[in-house]
Amino acid sequence: MHLKPNIVRPKLNGWINLNKPEGFSSFKCVYIIKKLIKIKKVGHAGTLDPLASGVLPIALGEATKALRFAVENEKTYTFIITWGSETSTDDKEGEILKKSDNRPSKKAILEKIKLFNGDILQTPPNYSAIKINGIRSYKLARLGKTLKLNERKITVHNFKLLNIINKNEAKFFVKCQKGTYVRSLARDLGQELGVFGHVSYLKRESVGNFCIKKSISLDQIEKLSHYSAKQDIILPILYPINENDIIEVSQKTSENLLKGKKVIIENLMDKTIIENKESKFFLTRFEGNPVAICLQENGILLPKRVFNV
Repeated sequence: MHLKPNIVRPKLNGWINLNKPEGFSSFKCVYIIKKLIKIKKVGHAGTLDPLASGVLPIALGEATKALRFAVENEKTYTFIITWGSETSTDDKEGEILKKSDNRPSKKAILEKIKLFNGDILQTPPNYSAIKINGIRSYKLARLGKTLKLNERKITVHNFKLLNIINKNEAKFFVKCQKGTYVRSLARDLGQELGVFGHVSYLKRESVGNFCIKKSISLDQIEKLSHYSAKQDIILPILYPINENDIIEVSQKTSENLLKGKKVIIENLMDKTIIENKESKFFLTRFEGNPVAICLQENGILLPKRVFNV
């Protein structure tokens, strides 16, 4: 009788660049991937509405600890605004609240779109994941509650008209920072033009280093039945992390951080780099591998999340 050798497979830690299909929630995609890859720790960077499709970075295993950095990356979208109606959800799923027979000229669109580039104030959609007294606003909206969400400062790097599809529709591109709602941009532009508008198509083209051209579909993931194939589609833990958020440390510092020990910044060779960091949180790395997410506080380096890779 021949016994099969007990093969210990390494854990799956890293990222999948998922092309989320329209009609699926981000949560549902996470659930499906958990089942397909048979892994417990899965998360996503930046929620996409069920209506939207496109890039949804999926973190596996230890990569979930780095989600806070991935969600900060700038994002790009292409989307279509349908003119003539404003809806309760600011997309085609909602109830029509306002209507207009007016339609904007190309000249008017190009003039008004200038108002939405740079640092601006934006009121999020009522149907969003923002919490009000601990409850998601979309849940309150579905209950018919009257909501008043506060304006928030956002940064739009590039908002431009791609083409006029017909008198009722136009296609746009936007590059923006975290916290920008494309549905709100469509709503506000429609109001500025005096024609009203809502998003009828939305696709996220990129999140930082993750781009649509290199993304993989749920169907493709489902076809990957063995470990080696799954491993090939998984990107390294540090793949989406901005170099400005990473600090290289020595082997000794790495060993101390991995043990959960505090490190005195004054004793480090790279103390100046750490002290000049704008953010108090950053990720430490040794020889290309993630060590810990650290907080600098009162001259001390505190490991908050340690990577077990």
